[in-house]
Formats: sequence, C-alpha cells, structure tokens
Amino acid sequence: MQVETNTKPPAPNTWQITDWKLFLRRLIVMNLGLFIMAVGINSVVHAHLGASPWDVLHIGLTLHTAMSFGTAQQVVGLVILLFACWQARSWPTIGCLINILMVGLYSDLMFDVVPQPELLVLRIMEFAVGVLLCGYGAGIYISAQLGAGPRDWLMLTLHAKTGMKIRWMRTILEVSAVAAGYLLGGPLGAGTIVFSLTVGHPTEWGIKWATRVFRPFVERREASHEIVH
Repeated sequence: MQVETNTKPPAPNTWQITDWKLFLRRLIVMNLGLFIMAVGINSVVHAHLGASPWDVLHIGLTLHTAMSFGTAQQVVGLVILLFACWQARSWPTIGCLINILMVGLYSDLMFDVVPQPELLVLRIMEFAVGVLLCGYGAGIYISAQLGAGPRDWLMLTLHAKTGMKIRWMRTILEVSAVAAGYLLGGPLGAGTIVFSLTVGHPTEWGIKWATRVFRPFVERREASHEIVH
C-alpha cells in the first residue's frame, strides 16, 4: 500500500539517534500502527473479495514457494528497498527497515487469528473493516515520523528521478505488482480495485487523527524555562 506523504525520498541521515527516549516513543507508535495495518491486511485477504495490489503479488509468491504470507511481504519489501537505494543513491531510513520487518511478523502472527467468514455479507463487512484498519494503521505509523515504507520510498524516489506525478507513479507500480501477482495465481478480484480506490480516504483520516492524538508523544519535548525578574 502506498501513501503519498511527501514529494522527496527520505533523507539518508536518519540513522543518527540523538534522543533515545523520543526514538522509543516513536517506535511504540509506529509498531502500534503497523500492527493495526497488519490486521487490516489480513482482514482484506480473508474476505476473499480480492487482495490489495501488493498482496496479490505476496500471495502469488506463497503459492510457488515455501514462504509464509509475512515472509513474502518482507522479501518483496527488501527487494524494493534495495532497488530504491540504488536509484536514490542513499541509505534507507531506520523506519523503512522496521516497516519491512514488523509488518511481515505481525501479518504472520495474526494470519490464523483474523476470521475467514463464509457468508458474503460478512465477507463484505470484513473487507470494509480491513480497508479502514489499513488506512488508520498507516496514518498512525506515518505520524511516528520514522520514515516511509519501502513501497512509498520507491514511489517517491522514481517520482524525483523521472518527474512523473506521484499518482501516476503509484498507479504504474501497483499495476505492475498486480500483473505479476496475477500471473503467479494471486487473488485478483473486485476488492483489489475497490481497495485501491478507497484506501486513501481512511489513510487521510488516520493521519489527521493520529497526528492530533500522538503529536505530544512523538515530538521533541522542549524544556520550558521560567524567566525570573
């Protein structure tokens, strides 16, 4: 899932941690968002109405390898990250690596926990909840200010190199992922299109909500100095 959060690739100096307390607070918020997003991803997949564009590829890979769903996410994310690093000529943010590792772990952790209903009405409800969770989870992890995920970074890097509008670059990447996943037997369906068209709205809501709620937690707390006359 891509989120248009910026118009430039992440800066290469985000490995320098000067405030460990601030970093740990941001790490907690980021992991909360990634966990919620992973539950949403599994909900969309288990609704069996069509996975999100990138998950069509991830599931397609699991059909031809011994990889789990979460491991496929990690492998694809790592390949994308390496390509983005080569194109950007810079190192990834620490948040990008955390994103790759933890989304895959959380997805595997919750894969057998998230229900797989059979009734169509329940599947539609689960799909809708999944889209909302994906959006709000993305909003929370973005509010942690630790950097974009690998797919977002690749999109922003290619946008910076080619000058192509972000929405078109996002479309090209997602169509490529869907095409490759479909050829591998991934679950392409009406839900794939619906997800792409709708997930941006809850993501925007999630960013606004999370920024308001978590801002005091993830921003540097400046010491206040009282002026004595």
